[in-house]
Amino acid sequence: MYALLNKASSILVFALLLVLVATAGVALAAAAYGAPPVGSAHPALSLTATPSSVRSDQSTKVTAHIGIRGAALQLSRRYAGDVEFTWLRTLTSDADGAASWEPRSRRTVAYRVEFAGDATYAAAGAETTVSVRPRVALTTYSAGTVFTGDRVSVSVKVSPARPGGTIELEQWDGVAGEWRALQSLTLGGGSRAQWMWRPEVTGRQKLRARIAADADHAAAVSGVRTLEVFDASNPYGVPSTYPHLILVDRSQYKLYYYERGRVVKVFDCVLGRPSLPTPLGHYKIYAKDAHMYGPYGPRRMRYLGAYAIHGTNEPWLLSRSPRNYSHGCTRLSNPHILWLFDRVHVGTPVWNVP
Repeated sequence: MYALLNKASSILVFALLLVLVATAGVALAAAAYGAPPVGSAHPALSLTATPSSVRSDQSTKVTAHIGIRGAALQLSRRYAGDVEFTWLRTLTSDADGAASWEPRSRRTVAYRVEFAGDATYAAAGAETTVSVRPRVALTTYSAGTVFTGDRVSVSVKVSPARPGGTIELEQWDGVAGEWRALQSLTLGGGSRAQWMWRPEVTGRQKLRARIAADADHAAAVSGVRTLEVFDASNPYGVPSTYPHLILVDRSQYKLYYYERGRVVKVFDCVLGRPSLPTPLGHYKIYAKDAHMYGPYGPRRMRYLGAYAIHGTNEPWLLSRSPRNYSHGCTRLSNPHILWLFDRVHVGTPVWNVP
């Protein structure tokens, strides 16, 4: 009886030894032919941000892609100056093996996604950085038409707040084709700065504000503010003896309204087409027509036969350049002709200059 038991035990031990040897042989063979062991496959985990540079009041789309359905992904973040990443949440990949979210940060931030691994795939991680720039708002204010030497109030506000930060005001140099430094300003406690600008150059002036990068934010610029500056020296030599005078500069497509030798308003205008040009010379308004319509707009002021200064039913032409579309008349926007009509009288000089 005992002999039979000993024999059965020996047979069982021998069988187990055969199984172990066979298993080891399979493993060695797999290793020899390059097949990965179970649990060591490397997942293709990636993390991207679109866009990767945003303003502080904008969000971005961050997408993790691992190619494994239902994978648990650990999301964390780290700001500049932080030593470690801070855990945020767990995401689960969808049927395409991806997971995304749309965070909004007021500071530049690095995101990390981690996969702990499972029976088939090894652990993996990926990172991406979202560069955040502050919002820089630039405004300008003037009392009316701006002439050289006039006061123009320039205001800048930055958010998130950067008290003590330096703002660089820049002016576009059309000749050199580049932005040039105009004035440095320091942001106050409300993250605001103001400056009184007295432009010295005539023409269309462009301003913008720039703030340099710091540890938490990328560099940022404001939108461009455009300001038309006119010559205060009376280049047309209009005498101060005239209570009112209208001057139309054909080369600029501008109507200047003078009072006592000083320009009060400047308006864009449409002038005569090449085959019917606006006449040059000095004239006087001889008739004012208060109830007009259609192509004349609401008002008309005649100064030479049928030639007149009037409104329009095609206001979009005033935004074009050059603006030669009329039959020789000077067309203003309807709000401008209403304003001008009430301030001049029959007999007011009209100068049409080249």
